[in-house]
Amino acid sequence: MENRKIAWRLGLVSFLSFFILHTAVPSAYAAPGGENIQLDADVISFEESTGIATAEGNVRINNGEVRLFAPFVEYDSNGQQVRALSSEEGSVTFVTAGKRLSGERLDYNVAERSGIMTMPNGRVDSFYVRGEAIEVMPSRMASGDVSGNEIEDFDAIWSGASLTTCSDPHPHYRLESKRVSVIAGKRVIIKQPKVFLGDTLVFTYPFDYIIWLDEHDKRKNSPIFPKIGYESDKGAGLGFSGGWGWESGTIDLSVIGWTEDIWEGEAFITQEIWDGLSIYGGVRRSYDDTIDDTKWRPSWGLSYRKAGWSLDAGWRQRELLSVEKNAGYDSKYVLWRKPEVNIVSPWFDDRAAGGWFRLMTTWGRYEDATSGPAPTVERLGAGLQIYGEPSVKGGGLQPFYNAVYWHYRYDGDASEEQSLLDAAVGVRWNLGSFNLTTAYLRRWSWGDSPMAWDDYDDREDIYQEISYSIKTERPDTSWKLGVRGAYSVIDDDLTEMVYSAQYDLSCMLWEAVFRDDLTSDGDDWLGLKLTIKAYPDSGIRLMGNDIFDPLTAPDDLVPKLSR
Repeated sequence: MENRKIAWRLGLVSFLSFFILHTAVPSAYAAPGGENIQLDADVISFEESTGIATAEGNVRINNGEVRLFAPFVEYDSNGQQVRALSSEEGSVTFVTAGKRLSGERLDYNVAERSGIMTMPNGRVDSFYVRGEAIEVMPSRMASGDVSGNEIEDFDAIWSGASLTTCSDPHPHYRLESKRVSVIAGKRVIIKQPKVFLGDTLVFTYPFDYIIWLDEHDKRKNSPIFPKIGYESDKGAGLGFSGGWGWESGTIDLSVIGWTEDIWEGEAFITQEIWDGLSIYGGVRRSYDDTIDDTKWRPSWGLSYRKAGWSLDAGWRQRELLSVEKNAGYDSKYVLWRKPEVNIVSPWFDDRAAGGWFRLMTTWGRYEDATSGPAPTVERLGAGLQIYGEPSVKGGGLQPFYNAVYWHYRYDGDASEEQSLLDAAVGVRWNLGSFNLTTAYLRRWSWGDSPMAWDDYDDREDIYQEISYSIKTERPDTSWKLGVRGAYSVIDDDLTEMVYSAQYDLSCMLWEAVFRDDLTSDGDDWLGLKLTIKAYPDSGIRLMGNDIFDPLTAPDDLVPKLSR
């Protein structure tokens, strides 16, 4: 009996030594620092002749990078292959890079850091996912946090998956797909999903539905419904949007036809060529109502995203640029960027001011071709943006501020300079059952620009929004009606009214918007938007346009180059 105990102990020591040795040996997929492997279970046995160990009952494996929990585990030390099985006592649980998966069976190679789990369920970013199988593998490129530290992560391919952001047992919506690819920290690509509202199949989407995970890309729209719209100068419109995605890139397409015998569209491709570095190119066909003409407008360039920093360098020809220089007044220009370079820093925590700030710089060569050929002007600029929501005790008040300062220097026929300070201060507050937001927007401008599109005057506007929520019989469902006005202090005139109706389904939000332009331009339009609330920055606009709104995120005050 004593000899058997000694032999069992020797076998266990041999197995653990072999396990630790093989997983700590430096290789392309070795865990940083070569962390030790820990194996725990109620019963462990090891067959030295075959190199196979079995562990039963509350099995726990941890190597500092991956944790595994299962009722039963078999380990082949020669191939460093783990086979974990579920039972009535529990499922197989695989935890890594902050993600947790549970399923019936897992086959995982420790050295290659890859494996397959059957009947998995878990979370991908904000999505709850179930599937027939999932294959995990080392991420093609390590992602990074805002401090510049690399994060070891895994890419994954789901087969026969069902996804939703609703935590309810019977979700308001779900997407079903034969294949879902998760590019760690970058995007989720859902191949030709079936779209269900409740238990009703609405339609099968013929393209890939792409969910952007990177903070710089989350604002990209991901339309999954047909495009419909109405604009006063184009009439009613009907079209579609879609695209395809792969591990390192995407293609986006959109086409819409209008009753005023106008059609518009876009084709755009993005390809990542290095970790965080991408090239892009495309062409847009858009209508210019100022000259009643539709033209092709190509663009191309490169972008870099890393640790919160972003760089965009791009060329654009005949870009149709719409700028709201004053509340309700949209000015349109035709611009050539040849090229333009923007660099934006991460947000830095400004504890003294109770907010955040970031730095920006830009350089470019431009031709303002709104009125025909014009000389090329070079512009160099530096900027600072601050944003904050100071805490106020009691009173139900939430103040906020948002300010952007730019200084530009121009080199053309005559050297000129221009400084701009856009500042918005406001407060969110309640009056009984009504929610109100008041904002005061002020622009100070010094100097001039030799280009019309970039020449700004002072502005002073007041924005007021009032909304009222209507409860329903279901606690997770409600309606909200809202109205927002924009008043120009300088012109002493009400320039814009926006009316909205929202239907809130806990995990998704429908919003209908009518914009009434009270200026002489009369640019009215009707919009419909669907937002998955887990991704509030990337609402799906089914029809209509974006509205300049100082009541929302600070990005609205920062010019963006990439799409």
